[in-house]
Amino acid sequence: MRLLLALLGVSLGIVAAAPAHAIPGEDEAATDENNEVFIADLHRVGISFADPDQAVAAGKAVCGLISRGVSGLQLLNDLRDNNPALTTNGAAQFATISAKSFCPRQLDASAKS
Repeated sequence: MRLLLALLGVSLGIVAAAPAHAIPGEDEAATDENNEVFIADLHRVGISFADPDQAVAAGKAVCGLISRGVSGLQLLNDLRDNNPALTTNGAAQFATISAKSFCPRQLDASAKS
């Protein structure tokens, strides 16, 4: 339980500290170059899905939500609401992997804050 809370806290910090000006498509071009790494990272942590393209789209949508200032808690709730099989830990992992794969500048900015 402590590990889950620690992971959730780190993930929320990453998501909540992202700058509002980092909009994918403006600061970071939306590309497909990280799609395979993203899918592999999801598999590595045990997150499964029926359609890889939908998983990629959801991952990129996470960056859009972050850039619009959605709170980390709301992001995790949205992920869980739209993916009932996803645990809170899984949602935190998905958000972290999404940010790492598709909007790493937001991670860099939050680490410097």
